[in-house]
Amino acid sequence: MSTHRSKPSGSAALSLLGSFPLSLMRLLLSLRGRLLLGAVVLWSLLCLTLLTFGWQSGTLLVGETNRMHLRYEAELIRNQITQQVTLRLDALERLARQLPTPSQGALSRQAPHELDGLFNGLLLVDTGSRVIDEWPLSQGRTGTLVGDRPYARFMHAIQRPHVSEPFIGRISGSPRVMMLVPLRDARGRYTGFLGGLVDIARSELFEGFERLRLGDDGYVSITSASGLRLYQPRERQAITSVNRQADPWLDLALDGWEGEVEATDDEVLKAYRQIWPADWVVGVYLPLEQAYDPLARLIERVGHRAWWALGLLLPIIALLIWLALRPLSRLGQQISELKQGQRHSLGIPTRMNELRQVIDTFNEVESDRRDTLNHLYQREAVLRGILAASPQAMFVTDTEGRVTFVNSALEAILHITPPAPVSQLANHLHAADKAPVMAAWRESLAHHHDFERQFRYLDEQGAERWLDVHASAVHVGGDFIGLVGSVRDITQRRHDDALRRWEAEHDPLTGLLNRRGFERRLEDAFADWEKAGTPGTLVLFDLDHFKPVNDQGGHALGDEMLKRVAGAMRTVTRSSDHAARQGGDEFALLLNGCGIHQAMTIAEALRERVETQSVEQDGHIWRVTASLGVSQFHADDKSVEAVIARADAASYQAKARGRNGVDMV
Repeated sequence: MSTHRSKPSGSAALSLLGSFPLSLMRLLLSLRGRLLLGAVVLWSLLCLTLLTFGWQSGTLLVGETNRMHLRYEAELIRNQITQQVTLRLDALERLARQLPTPSQGALSRQAPHELDGLFNGLLLVDTGSRVIDEWPLSQGRTGTLVGDRPYARFMHAIQRPHVSEPFIGRISGSPRVMMLVPLRDARGRYTGFLGGLVDIARSELFEGFERLRLGDDGYVSITSASGLRLYQPRERQAITSVNRQADPWLDLALDGWEGEVEATDDEVLKAYRQIWPADWVVGVYLPLEQAYDPLARLIERVGHRAWWALGLLLPIIALLIWLALRPLSRLGQQISELKQGQRHSLGIPTRMNELRQVIDTFNEVESDRRDTLNHLYQREAVLRGILAASPQAMFVTDTEGRVTFVNSALEAILHITPPAPVSQLANHLHAADKAPVMAAWRESLAHHHDFERQFRYLDEQGAERWLDVHASAVHVGGDFIGLVGSVRDITQRRHDDALRRWEAEHDPLTGLLNRRGFERRLEDAFADWEKAGTPGTLVLFDLDHFKPVNDQGGHALGDEMLKRVAGAMRTVTRSSDHAARQGGDEFALLLNGCGIHQAMTIAEALRERVETQSVEQDGHIWRVTASLGVSQFHADDKSVEAVIARADAASYQAKARGRNGVDMV
């Protein structure tokens, strides 16, 4: 007998839906209600996260347990080795009290049999670092010198019980350490030392560490404070130097630190303890993978189950999110269409009050925005028209300094097409002007100030131009929107100004400074002398026998002679010196930072150069000489007139001595 189950009709479903309280319906139909539903989902995820943090707490517990285990093992090893080292040093001291001075055969007579298990050999060394006696006698060390060994030098200097650095035995070739105690006679004087050899590979000192409960990969190492490895499993046949930089915690331990740490760089739990009697460091190492392996397997099992549960919930969560965000997706799509100009307003039918308010407000804002943009477009078109028609080179930038508009006049100068970043223009700035100009530009943009600057600009052909740029900050409603500026090419003006300045201070015939330019530089040098004590020397001279050249050969020949004298001055002066023709055949030379002896050498070289100059006309050769007067700045000089007067007097003295000479006052 079969039964037929009928489906509920549509009217029944609506009736069932209408049975919900009205308040619940409103809640579910509002954006707030749907966000509440999302909060429930997020709360579920938060619970899962808290469970994860619970497992992380288990990780911390396991980590602390491992640290306690390492701490216990490190303390146990430290105490064991400390006891063994102390036992051996005490045994050596008892034997040393029976041997006040080193002598041959003393060890065979005095060495007790209980030292057999403590040391692999004994040595008696005198103050001259010579082995006087050994035990057992078959090692062949008697009579050898050990002064080159660090432990011997340490014992002679410190004279107290000591455990040496590990070293390789000369006879055995195996890694060893030496435990030493001083020998003293009845009057307490130091007579040498007694040393006990410990073979690192065979000694019972390090036995049993492989059997510690550190798992398959945990191990123990012993290192001297200087960074030499005494012991490490499977590496007991050699002494190695540790890399302190590679392990900062070992580096701290070698400086005296003790403690436990989880080193994440090499994923190892580490514990360090100090063995003070031997100045050694015990390191106990346990790989993190081994320490956390049990917990990792447990978390993996729980994680698999959690992911299965989450996988079952994902379709439900996805459906709920889709239903909740469907109107918002439509809102985003319509905003994109509005941005592309495909619509002028938003139209989403919805019963969510909050979303309805957002849509209405957005439509009002969009209407106002279109009106504002139309107004701005009109104003911008007018502005661009004015700027484009201006014969003056003009440009406009945005708030970031990017050039957004240039008129044809500026395009002809800079050859740029907007939009252009500032870096494109900065690459054309002269190297000497680039840093200050860019700093001033950034300052103007950052503080919304006007920009005014004159600088050199290299055009596309590499030619240098001087530009005068004035840019004003533009504010609209109190907001900074960019800069509007003008550019003038002032290359010719700068060239004309420089030429006028040069002509005002230089002699047109010789190219040397004229009297005005020379006096200004002399005043500057004298001011440096008064302020900082910078030495300076003045040389004045005129030409001997120049009048016949001018009278007989003519002014053109005289001018040629003056040019050659100016050339002679350039050959003997330095780049820091200043040469001048003060008028007629009178010349001057300012030697900056030059002492009197060096100045006399330069003046004598100049005299010789002038003497070699000559001009020829119609087979006749004319020559001139120079009478030079030299004077340097003095501490009692009140002005440059005193220096000039002394140099002028020295020049007259040179003429009085027969011309063609150098004199000093």
